[in-house]
Amino acid sequence: MKIYYVITSLEGGGAEFIVPDLAEFFISQGHDFKVLACLPRDMETAALLEDRNIPYQLLSLNGDYRLKSTYNLLKIVKKSRPDLIWTSLARGAMDGQIVGKLCNIPVVSWKHSANIMAHKISAVRFLQRYSQLWVADSDGVADFLQTSMDVVADRIMTWPLFKVPENLPDMPVWDGKGIFHIGSMGRLHPVKNFDVMIKSIDYINKRYPDVGQRIHFSIAGAGEEEHKLRNLIQELQLKNVELAGFYTNVMDYLKTLHLYTQTSTFEGMCIALHEALAAGLPVISTPVGEMRFCVKNNPIGTLLTENSPEALGEAIVEYFHHPAKANDYGKNARGYIQSRYSKEAFQNAGKAILHRIENEILPKFHNKSKLY
Repeated sequence: MKIYYVITSLEGGGAEFIVPDLAEFFISQGHDFKVLACLPRDMETAALLEDRNIPYQLLSLNGDYRLKSTYNLLKIVKKSRPDLIWTSLARGAMDGQIVGKLCNIPVVSWKHSANIMAHKISAVRFLQRYSQLWVADSDGVADFLQTSMDVVADRIMTWPLFKVPENLPDMPVWDGKGIFHIGSMGRLHPVKNFDVMIKSIDYINKRYPDVGQRIHFSIAGAGEEEHKLRNLIQELQLKNVELAGFYTNVMDYLKTLHLYTQTSTFEGMCIALHEALAAGLPVISTPVGEMRFCVKNNPIGTLLTENSPEALGEAIVEYFHHPAKANDYGKNARGYIQSRYSKEAFQNAGKAILHRIENEILPKFHNKSKLY
């Protein structure tokens, strides 16, 4: 099967960073796989694709008119027709769905978050019917597809976009001595609410100065909010907060932490948080996406009741003062990940979806008269 994987961009992020693993899976199953990105953006994922010799092509450049990527995808499809268009993220989905409809090619679409941007709601709900199958990256997103996007249950399958990384580092140990290192990672984007994290450290410094002298907070990532966040750090005169930059190997960063925080407005699977759990870190998170289930139902972290600097600050101080809790939750976190997200589980979920595509979806299209 020839698969065109149409994704919104090659910027750094969870949905983008998993593409090399997906490519290797599809190739291992005997399929031809090519990535087509609507936009380059920061291109951090491109290096990961190049390292694994995975072919990719840009459909338009940053700043080009909106329909250029759609038009170029249509040209590529007409010149070299795929058996399947698989889409990822909103713009990738729209381009793939439109071209798939025009060219009578089946479309399978990821849904990575339990959210739709307000200005895209009408278009997303209308176009969702052009995807023959929706793949949710978590149970929470599968529920969102039904309740908020009107996708019927038999057009949804779940494939958690995470598997236990190889060569996990030794689990960090907080012994109550020295510096307590808290961190987070991801695109520096408003949806992540990194400003809440930074302000939580300011809150701790002022309310608990003895604790503030012994904590260090860092953010690993790059993105559009970097200048804004640097200005906030300077404005609050925070000596114990750092923007650590982008990490190609996230475990190199996570193994330096004692606690991981996630204050997103919305998420789906949230690969970054699951990587932190795999590293053996307790987590503090807002109740969004898959965190509503995994953190709520397992002794691996804390769900915030409100997304505020004060609530996050108090939760951080709780772990600082209770090393046994931090370490027990960290061990539980790694055990949870290893029991649920093995390499075998990742592959089995993918195989089940491929089986349905090959045995139910493709035959329906092959039986239709081919227009192109």
